[in-house]
Amino acid sequence: MAPQTTDIRGNILLVDDNPTNLQLLSDILKLAGHQVRRTVSSKLAIQAVQTQPPDIILLDVDMPDMDGYHVCQILKADPATRSIPVVFISALNQPADKVRAFEVGGSDYIMKPFHATEVIARVRNQLLLQSQQRHLIDQNNLLQHEINLRHQAESQLQRLNMGLERQVKARTAELQLAFEFEATLKRITDQVRDTLDEDKILETAVRELALAIGVNGCNASLYNLEKGTATVFQEYTTLPQSYIGRVLRLQEFPELYGPLLNGQPVQFCSLLENPDRGPVVMLACPIFDNRGVIGDLWLNNHSYYAFHEQDIRLVQQVANQCAIALRQAHLYKASQTQIVELERLNRLKDDFLSTVSHELRTPMSNIKALSQVLDDMLHRQLLGKERSSEEMAHKLARYLSVLKDECDREIKLINDLLYLSGVDADVTPPSFIGVAPNAWIPYVVEPFKERIQAQQQTLVLDVPNDLPKLQTDLKYMERILSELLHNAYKYTPPQETISVSATATDHQLSIHVMNSGIEIPNGERDRIFEKFYRIPSNDPWKHGGTGLGLALVKKLANHLGVEISVAGRPNQTIFTVDIPLLDPIAV
Repeated sequence: MAPQTTDIRGNILLVDDNPTNLQLLSDILKLAGHQVRRTVSSKLAIQAVQTQPPDIILLDVDMPDMDGYHVCQILKADPATRSIPVVFISALNQPADKVRAFEVGGSDYIMKPFHATEVIARVRNQLLLQSQQRHLIDQNNLLQHEINLRHQAESQLQRLNMGLERQVKARTAELQLAFEFEATLKRITDQVRDTLDEDKILETAVRELALAIGVNGCNASLYNLEKGTATVFQEYTTLPQSYIGRVLRLQEFPELYGPLLNGQPVQFCSLLENPDRGPVVMLACPIFDNRGVIGDLWLNNHSYYAFHEQDIRLVQQVANQCAIALRQAHLYKASQTQIVELERLNRLKDDFLSTVSHELRTPMSNIKALSQVLDDMLHRQLLGKERSSEEMAHKLARYLSVLKDECDREIKLINDLLYLSGVDADVTPPSFIGVAPNAWIPYVVEPFKERIQAQQQTLVLDVPNDLPKLQTDLKYMERILSELLHNAYKYTPPQETISVSATATDHQLSIHVMNSGIEIPNGERDRIFEKFYRIPSNDPWKHGGTGLGLALVKKLANHLGVEISVAGRPNQTIFTVDIPLLDPIAV
């Protein structure tokens, strides 16, 4: 909007060395409503303008100290006063004077003598021009300000657009990474969870991780927390050197395995150059679940590579899936082992039932047959058909001996079953008493001498008199030694030796039962103490049995806190019972 053209008032500075002219001009301008300041000195005029700039200056050309032209040049040279209009008032009427006035920056030129109306009109015109100029400047400044604001807004909008574009690109990249992450994780999870083979699980995990992240190598280790070791079971690498089978002790690298055992991943760059792989950066992530740490996954790459958060998340997720799959594999393996064990026990049960049936049927059949023979002999005796009482007595003695042996077999079988059942149920706790081995061992061996001699076997007894006294349950120990002797003469061929010996140290007494002519295979030694187990084709005397004797020996030994073991030498079998020498007060 343009400024109003009426009632223009201004602050006017009058500069003239003639006081009369000053007074006249002042009166004229004041009557027109203007504010007027006056000075008769050019220098004072300059100071007044610089101190309080007026709206317009009426300047006399012919000044004594400095002419008006020079004053105008000084004011126009100063940026602070350059825009103030200067109207020259002079008696000089030559065109050159007027031209010079305009050249030095003058805005108008009034000739003396002047008329009041002319002065007022020219002043009013300059004030109007100045007002319009100021308004134009203000409009230009406002327009420039708006332009600047628009430029700022455009720049800000451009920055916002660029920022938004970057955000869109970043979000798109994140979504792409997330999609690739989920796709990769699903692919690896499907492959890992698709098998119950432990090696296949780890092989799939290390291969897929190495290819997905693009590293030089990845390996998987399983922990043995009891031994404190980590063993590398599977590896995928682009390098020729393989670490499969390498065993590390956890306590030797606490800075690595400390966080891993607590379920935390570890990332580091090796300070020393690896002799096989050069300088590498490593990422280790534990394979663990709520039951504890199972193992770990290790990834390695060039030292200038940095594992990103997405890489670490992928490795952690794969490690979690491996933990689930490995637990399932362990459960499956354990269930398969249980199935095999149950099948084995079922076979043992069938064998036991078959054996017990045979063992019970055979003596009963013999007893029944001999009973019929005895009944027939008595009948014939009553009829007087037997030739002599001596012959009959001999037959009766032989038959009664067979009856006695068969009854003993029945009783032993029943006693073994009852005894083993009682030990399993722990119904009879051991009762410790002092026992002298040099007297007790020969006492237990004595009943077997006749049987061993009858089978043409040799018995050797080596029990020193100075053996220390034992604190043990005599009934249990007699049963252990009796079963070992029974087992020895039962399986020792003719012309071979059975020896019973005892030795002592400061801490234990050992009883050895050795029989020659037979050797238990290595594969059978771990099983001979199992219930109902019998070594196939290893009964030269055809005594038969249920496979309970050595199982009972093992149970009694555990009950007493003693150790029993079996060893083999060429053509020999040795059973050893190690009995700790207890303090009598502590028993």
